[in-house]
Amino acid sequence: MAKMTKRERCERTMNFQETDRVPIYDLLRCDAAFEYFSGEKLPDLSKDPETEEKLLKIAAKAVNKLLDMTRSVGFGPTVEQDIEDEYGFVHHASPSEKTWWIKKKPFSDEKGAIEFLKKWIVNIKKDREAIEQNPVDYRKEYHDSFLKTQALIGDTVNLFAQHGVGIDDIRVRLGFEIFSYVYADDPGIVSEFLEEYTRRNIVICHAVADVSLSPCVLTYGDIACKQKLLHSPEFLRKEFFPRLKRINDAWHEHGFKCLFHSDGYLMDVMDDLIEAGIDGLNPIETVAGMSIKEIREKYGNKIFLAGGIDMSQLLAFGDTEQVKEHCRKTIKEAGPGYFIGSTTELDNSTKLENIIALYEVVHNEKF
Repeated sequence: MAKMTKRERCERTMNFQETDRVPIYDLLRCDAAFEYFSGEKLPDLSKDPETEEKLLKIAAKAVNKLLDMTRSVGFGPTVEQDIEDEYGFVHHASPSEKTWWIKKKPFSDEKGAIEFLKKWIVNIKKDREAIEQNPVDYRKEYHDSFLKTQALIGDTVNLFAQHGVGIDDIRVRLGFEIFSYVYADDPGIVSEFLEEYTRRNIVICHAVADVSLSPCVLTYGDIACKQKLLHSPEFLRKEFFPRLKRINDAWHEHGFKCLFHSDGYLMDVMDDLIEAGIDGLNPIETVAGMSIKEIREKYGNKIFLAGGIDMSQLLAFGDTEQVKEHCRKTIKEAGPGYFIGSTTELDNSTKLENIIALYEVVHNEKF
């Protein structure tokens, strides 16, 4: 079979059609992989614009070499620091961990959390109304930013948007315990927040959608952990799945595929997810109990799959032969409609030699 472009390979995979090879989908955040796949050495880290621009270009070059499709491009935080936002949350940035986390909240109890939510809801409404009043300018700004990133990563497919219903955001801001108390005592304000968050994302979708720029978006909501759900099926069927369906439906109107992302064990609500209109599933967290073989046997070609190569144990601590054998096995079990990739991201916990092993299986072996 003739060599395909990355977009052709990705689109055919989403449609369960034959491809020249299995495509790789992932989020790249590994310093050693940045250097190896870009062929360039990372500079000393600092926040000066010149260094940050160089880091972005190196990261993008590595993404272009390694991945067929991704959902985010960048090096991550460049210095260890605390940043306070407009609401008074203090966020800690970590270059080694490649992430940010909340170090301090502006409240410590349910009452303070509710007052914060009221302010947040008002600002989300203002954002939505501003987009509705001037969708043309918003579309131009969004497209300009997207195309700037696309120019850096060449022909690697970049997911056009990442849209959730707000469940992740509210849990992270409030913390799971306070979130639970707020929902028990004042479920209406949680529903109002999720509704406004969802409405804003649907307005964004209709303002910016252009399938010529990318064939797929990420819709998401981390609703599970190891072996179980984070929320009851009843809660999810009331607050999450109907809103997820509205977001998926909006993107489907414009011809996009919707790849759904949630960590954890999802088999108890897989039927709900499919009913909500997901086209694909990621990251298929195997250590949480997910199985590509089981999903494929139960759901056939209803959803394409992306992920399934464990990053918490296998890619972090396994040897290259173990990685290669697992990649071969997974590719065969998944069949058509499969993007190989990690079970969340390739960060600094993953061994470079294991990332290379995955790449070599895809590019050097026939299935």
